[in-house]
Amino acid sequence: MTQNSIKIAIISDLHVMAPELLINEGSAFEEYLAKDRKMLRESLEILDTLVAEILELKPDLVLVTGDLTKDGERVSHEQVAAQLERLTDAGIQVLVVPGNHDINNPDARVFDGDNATSTDTITRREFAAIYRHAGYDSGSRRDPDSLSYCRDVTDDLTILAIDACMDRLNTFVSRGDARDHCKTSGRLEPSTQHWLVRQAEHATAAGRRVIAMMHHHLVPHFHMEDTLASPYMVDDAGQLCQRLVKAGVHAIFTGHLHITDVSQVSYHHGTMVEIATAAAVGYPCQWRVATCNPKSGKMLLHTRTLFRLPSEPDFGERAREVFTQCIPTMTHGVLTRYWPEISQAIADYSIKHPFIMRYVKLPDTPQGIADLMLKHLQHPVTRAYIAFAEGNEGTIGDNKQLIEELITGADRVVNETVTGILRPFAKAALRLRIYNIARLVLRSILEDRNDIGTPHEAVINDHTAIIDL
Repeated sequence: MTQNSIKIAIISDLHVMAPELLINEGSAFEEYLAKDRKMLRESLEILDTLVAEILELKPDLVLVTGDLTKDGERVSHEQVAAQLERLTDAGIQVLVVPGNHDINNPDARVFDGDNATSTDTITRREFAAIYRHAGYDSGSRRDPDSLSYCRDVTDDLTILAIDACMDRLNTFVSRGDARDHCKTSGRLEPSTQHWLVRQAEHATAAGRRVIAMMHHHLVPHFHMEDTLASPYMVDDAGQLCQRLVKAGVHAIFTGHLHITDVSQVSYHHGTMVEIATAAAVGYPCQWRVATCNPKSGKMLLHTRTLFRLPSEPDFGERAREVFTQCIPTMTHGVLTRYWPEISQAIADYSIKHPFIMRYVKLPDTPQGIADLMLKHLQHPVTRAYIAFAEGNEGTIGDNKQLIEELITGADRVVNETVTGILRPFAKAALRLRIYNIARLVLRSILEDRNDIGTPHEAVINDHTAIIDL
């Protein structure tokens, strides 16, 4: 596509940590890194390198789908904005939306040896001011109840930028709350949903194509993502998705889960394709280029990978090593962070299935659950997670074997946790409930299947695809 085409670069989850936030190396920063796969020390150089590559590419538009900073530190935002202004100064339009890390974040910290102390985070009003040249100026139509906006980037193309972040509910010990907690989940107020749909309808009626962008997922990237990984999806995603499809939106760019994946969901009145872009700040360090032709209604998608930095020619290889090594500590960290939600889910399941859970003896701490999972599942989970993050996992060649390894590992977990005189019956009931679901979930991930188990089931190339707008 060349005539009437618009070239768009898409980057996500930059998680820039300003260098001055690390005063001295020490245990505080090392403990933070141990729970995460982000390459925070290199984050500003990563963005600097990405901006240089984008300037060389010379796109018409750059979309940034949230989590611009490590944890919403003011100084980090200022440095991200300065980098993005290099693009706007070159005549390239830049549009951003916030991610769950970016605003009113209690985890904004300065690290000094063994100590981590709070530093300034920003408000929603300040976010719009800092990124006034990246979507929040008078050229956009703003939703009064969120940081969502609508922008006509050409006579034929409108970008619908959606803010689903719940940072208003973040809690701070320093403000008298019981704990520091940053909400990961996404939700849209009814007024914002109505505003978004109305904007899409107006643009469609005017003959423009509409592409959406949001940090959180609108379309599941694996079977039951809305249940098993609900913090990564916007609440009531199916209902909102149908409304947007009816309004003429058929493609959305997202981030959040740090994966390279294209998924779709189909309804009788149309299809929504979601393009999730991996984090720039950690393996697989990928970004997207989309060539969009509003006249023909086609968009050609390509993935690019950041293999090297000016200071580190083998950066890509080391990022993969860090990713692999971090999976055990990430498992512990995720279970600890979401332990209240996990505990509640276990309690709810116990109420619904008292016979089964009477004979299940799970560890009662996140550490214990993590150790149990890693004991039986670490090797196949690591391989599956890497494939999922890289995209096109359906091409890795040993999917059936890997699925069987994961099921076998889950069986060993059941053997270790189900006890009592009726153990055989409880195990059989648990297997019946879990294994069929597990196979669907694993097949949807490892065979890269969209809408699995429905008449619309499909496999889409995650790296090179032609998408209908």
